[in-house]
Amino acid sequence: MIKNKYKDDYSWFTRLTDKGRVVDDICYTGDYYILPFNMERKKKTNLVNIGFSVLLLGILTAAGMVNQESSRTFWIVYPYIFIFLPLGYMILGAVSYLSVPLRMQKAHYETGLARINHSLKGAMALASVCVILTIVYIILHLGSVSLGREFAYIFCHCLFLSVAFLYNRYYNRTYGGMTIEKAQTK
Repeated sequence: MIKNKYKDDYSWFTRLTDKGRVVDDICYTGDYYILPFNMERKKKTNLVNIGFSVLLLGILTAAGMVNQESSRTFWIVYPYIFIFLPLGYMILGAVSYLSVPLRMQKAHYETGLARINHSLKGAMALASVCVILTIVYIILHLGSVSLGREFAYIFCHCLFLSVAFLYNRYYNRTYGGMTIEKAQTK
């Protein structure tokens, strides 16, 4: 059964209008997340969020095209493939952030900005695991592995991590001044 986790943020009641009709009134009673800038700057942040998401996807795709010898090992391939899940979720959050207002409801915040931040951290953790596992693979197969391709693969993941770290700093600096306001209606 699908549950709406935001249903408690709304109050619902019926009232009688002047013409004698019964009308349902729905009011938002949850918290508002207010962005610390104007609409023009929000448009710029839209482009930055989408741009970094696509850049990270490109770097990750380039890492997959190296075709190193460790890519034929399941404990190297699966963590690499699993990075695409939080990265896709991050792109989804960046796209949903395009249409949110400056004064966001909790659902807008959690499906936009919070999704971007959590997905970025998950992708960084998985990329770190990929680097560590590739180093372990190199150590285990030191004599029979092509070090150039393995280091190119590691370089792509390190580039992914550095770009993700820069974007995380941008995210914290840009959205760090966000304020939370209680709704006026109860």
